[in-house]
Amino acid sequence: MKSFLEIMAQRQSFPKLCDPAPDKKTMNKIFHASLRAPDHMHLRPWRFLNIEGVSREKLGDLFAKHASSSNPNNTLELEKSASKKALRAPLVIVGIVCYQENERVPRWEQMVAATGVMHNISLGVFASGFGSVWRTGAFSSSEIVKSGLNIRENEDITGFLYVGSRPETSRRPKALNASDYFSEWDG
Repeated sequence: MKSFLEIMAQRQSFPKLCDPAPDKKTMNKIFHASLRAPDHMHLRPWRFLNIEGVSREKLGDLFAKHASSSNPNNTLELEKSASKKALRAPLVIVGIVCYQENERVPRWEQMVAATGVMHNISLGVFASGFGSVWRTGAFSSSEIVKSGLNIRENEDITGFLYVGSRPETSRRPKALNASDYFSEWDG
């Protein structure tokens, strides 16, 4: 079995995913472990929606409505293209930050905590032999999408994590040199 550091070093996004997604037992283990993200004051400023099966088509309808309303040159083809984006994987996890009033924990820090959980989910998915890709874009801030998903006034969407089986062929992750990003500070 690979070590955690090996898994971290090999993790990558998979824009094309297919059936099946991890089973519910595996996902529940991943969800449980993912909650160990750093969380100042233990606010737990997050919640998640799991969208699978025909519910993805309803999500696609929201994407299409957003595309229709936000583009003055809207076409049926553009709406269909937006709608299909919800079907890119058998499971879509919507990350949501739930802002809480706290003078010691600003909103940006609550967003970081919520996205930390989402990243942990992606690591757990990868470690379990599956793949994911985290998408944000216009759908994340769309009032149409937010309203359709019952996102409250004190909440924002952190992104959509598409989860499924990895393609049979995948690219190797680009090698990164840690010294390009980390350095010593001597005061």
